[in-house]
Amino acid sequence: MTTNKQLNTNGHQLWARLAAIKAEKAKKADEPTGRLINVAGVGRMVSTAYEQLRNAAEYAQDHLLAQNAIRRFFVRNLFLQNTTLVDKTIAEELVIELTQSGYIKNNTQPIEVIDRLGEIIQRHYGNYRRLKASGVIEKTAQGWTLDLLSIESEKILFEDEIQSAYVQFAYRHYQTVLHKKSFIFNANDEANFEASIYMAVHRSLFKSDITVVRADMQQLYNMSDENINDYANFHKNIDEIFSSDMTNKIARYINKYGAPLRVLRSMVQNNDRVSELLPESDKFEHAYFTQIKEEYRSSKAKLNKGLAKSIVFLLITKTLIGVAIEVPFDIATTGMVLVLPLAVNLLTPVVYLIILRLGFKLPGDTNSKAMQVYINDTLYGEHNQVDLYPAVKDKSYPIGFTIAYALMFIVIFGFVSNLLARLGFTIVQGLIFFVFLAFASFLGLRLLRIVQDLELVATRLGTISTIREFLFMPFTFLGKWLSDKYQKINIVALILDTLIELPLKTVLRLVRQWTGFIDEKKEEI
Repeated sequence: MTTNKQLNTNGHQLWARLAAIKAEKAKKADEPTGRLINVAGVGRMVSTAYEQLRNAAEYAQDHLLAQNAIRRFFVRNLFLQNTTLVDKTIAEELVIELTQSGYIKNNTQPIEVIDRLGEIIQRHYGNYRRLKASGVIEKTAQGWTLDLLSIESEKILFEDEIQSAYVQFAYRHYQTVLHKKSFIFNANDEANFEASIYMAVHRSLFKSDITVVRADMQQLYNMSDENINDYANFHKNIDEIFSSDMTNKIARYINKYGAPLRVLRSMVQNNDRVSELLPESDKFEHAYFTQIKEEYRSSKAKLNKGLAKSIVFLLITKTLIGVAIEVPFDIATTGMVLVLPLAVNLLTPVVYLIILRLGFKLPGDTNSKAMQVYINDTLYGEHNQVDLYPAVKDKSYPIGFTIAYALMFIVIFGFVSNLLARLGFTIVQGLIFFVFLAFASFLGLRLLRIVQDLELVATRLGTISTIREFLFMPFTFLGKWLSDKYQKINIVALILDTLIELPLKTVLRLVRQWTGFIDEKKEEI
């Protein structure tokens, strides 16, 4: 005979919030539906196809795609036009564009959404002008405005109160189990420790970027824009804390041991019966174990989808680079296209990713049991009696390790460069090879993290995997550096936005307006 364990304080708060959200949803479902926004199907196929291409070129996390699409919309319709007057037409166009691009289902948004969007667009664009007038650099003011506008618009269109409730739960959990002295670098860090935990939870468990965190922190602190100087200082602090050494250290630590809470997050978001299961620990434990197995199964699909996205990303960028640089260079220097370097540069990164994917193994029963124990202690245990985390250790290594690490880069890059030279690669072709193999190595690391996100008990690498990690570590490091630079100046995305998206969206808008005009003329007949 088993007995149910009582939820601890944090577990009880999560249960109460989820139960309230469920009751509110049920209440809204019973309310009569008002007038809904209907978007004509003209141009929908073209718009959706372009959005798929644009997302492949950017290779963003899936949960950030709608946010990024909203941000691009505001860049085109507010900042590129340098407008001074904003009306609700922009809000209406946003809903139309997101519907045609496949982010919103047609006939699901109430007409009142237009007014709500119009209000926040006017407020934030007004703040943008006030920020510039107060002395904030235009690029910074524009970035803050786009961050807040895109997230607040997304929340209106895709309301997700469950995520907000879970962020608070996870924050309270880590606030309890993480020891401040293990993460503080200097005296100034102490005042920001709580904010760093909150941002680290977002970054590690939700893969949130600075855009999401900025909007959430503004709401959490109820930051008013009445005093524009205080408003600007608040967001400067957000930027500094988000990228601080303390936040990075906490985020790495949460990320390493975050698998149990990631599974619980999926369970909370996908199972509307969690609020009923939580008070009955026996039923919850069974449901949680089932969720673990489901996460293992779904991770296979994520790996395959991630592999496909990575290959498409490499093919798109490689094709554009080939057309713009490699092929013209070959013709200019040799009078012909050199097939071997072109084929090697195209196929090597793709083959490497496929081989890497085939070597991934999902966690086993030992990991599942460890996660079960962890989440039970998190929800039903007392944190002052249970040490959920191993102690943080500041490791120091001999200086010789650093020297050997640097030599490893030189030796491996030198060996590969010599091999490419023997195959007849020019400097340009060799640089392209290094760049794309580095990107592939970094994308492979992102795929590996899909597995690692479910690991509480780390899997020991075998001999072959260890050798592979050793050989490709320099390329992974280079790929991370290139990826950071690529995100700041995404040439492929810039080309798509300027040469395709801007004229395409303009033409589609004119077609919609023309269709509406024709419909009105038909009604007059």
